[in-house]
Amino acid sequence: MPRDVVALVSADDFVSAVRVYADRVNDLLRRRGIPPLEAIDVLETHALALLDTVVNAPETVIDLAGWWFARAVETTTAARRKAATGEDETTSMLAGTESEARVRSILASLDETQRDAVILRDAYDLPPQAVGVALRRGSETSAELTARGRLALVAAYDERPVPDLAGHSGRTTVDITSLSRLADDTLDAPRAAPLRRHVANCTACEEMLETLARGRRLAAGLPIIAMDDDAREGMIDRVSHHAVAALPSHEAVLRAVDEDHDPGPPVSPVIAVIAIVLAIALGIGIGAVSQANHSLGPLASSPAPSLTPIVPSFSVSPSPHRHRTPSPTPTPSLSVTPTVLPTLSPPPTSAPAIATLTLSPTSGRSGTDITVTGTGWTPGSLVFVSYAGQNQTSVTADPDGAITAHVVANSVLPGNRRVTASNGDQSATATFNQQL
Repeated sequence: MPRDVVALVSADDFVSAVRVYADRVNDLLRRRGIPPLEAIDVLETHALALLDTVVNAPETVIDLAGWWFARAVETTTAARRKAATGEDETTSMLAGTESEARVRSILASLDETQRDAVILRDAYDLPPQAVGVALRRGSETSAELTARGRLALVAAYDERPVPDLAGHSGRTTVDITSLSRLADDTLDAPRAAPLRRHVANCTACEEMLETLARGRRLAAGLPIIAMDDDAREGMIDRVSHHAVAALPSHEAVLRAVDEDHDPGPPVSPVIAVIAIVLAIALGIGIGAVSQANHSLGPLASSPAPSLTPIVPSFSVSPSPHRHRTPSPTPTPSLSVTPTVLPTLSPPPTSAPAIATLTLSPTSGRSGTDITVTGTGWTPGSLVFVSYAGQNQTSVTADPDGAITAHVVANSVLPGNRRVTASNGDQSATATFNQQL
């Protein structure tokens, strides 16, 4: 199970993704001419192929849903070219209202890449990243294809010219891709706020935004051909059995994420304990020597000098003579003041402040721009910010210890994802609920 805990994808998350997108992939297969029973077989085969890729080459799976839809698109494209019946599979299987049939007919007349982009993004509600993976294109290119497909759909449906930005006014730079992302709420907050203010004062941009939003609503209203309940549950059970055997549990993934962001103390605990014991022993030894010096008193460290009486070299008269007895010269007394050596102890260190982390918003779909703010960080320290275990940005704490950064919710699966900040000495974690 190593390989970085299989790209941090748990069996539960994998099965959840299969359950969420199974009917949508089935709809794509059916509407492109794959018979019902064959569609189920293709669906399960691709799901197991995705599982095999996640286990053996996780670095090649940028997005689970995008990978699955890409295989479905490629399979049906090859099948349609091989059949070459001339029948329009997109409209032949409609069972809805006249307006739904008309939307399908218009989509069928669009450029193939624009049609696929609109269906994947709006009809199936795939995240932008998944759309890019499914189309084998970059996120910017797929977003532009989605925008142009929406405009063409509305122009044909309402029988009016495709709007443009020729009448744009103001200093704000705009393009249809940014307006299209604004229409489906996937434009990051720092860009969305000023663009909304501009749209409110620019007639051309307002019309463009309304057209793009209408195109998304038209495609989103299309029906999806769901799988038979028994067939769906049977397929999911079989995929779940393989996923549980090949992928780690959700708890194992969370433990791996925690260990990745908690490398442990910089010094081995054993070395730290030995250092403390040696310091205590050294302090006790020095204290004992100091105590011994006190008990011996002055001159304890060297032998006291012996005083020998002085014998004169001349004779002394037996009769006493009055004479002045000289006052004895005081002998200076030597005193030794014991020096008390200080006990060695580690210098006091101030513990780092408790760092905090706050997210805004705390939940959202894939592609959501998350504003990360924090306090209590060491001023001037470089703080690295990551999402779901992947570093995304770094920021320097200001003189007050505050930080502000932005990360993008880009996990391959929905669920609670950790946003972690660390500067080496401090770390803090918050949770973002990534939705479908």
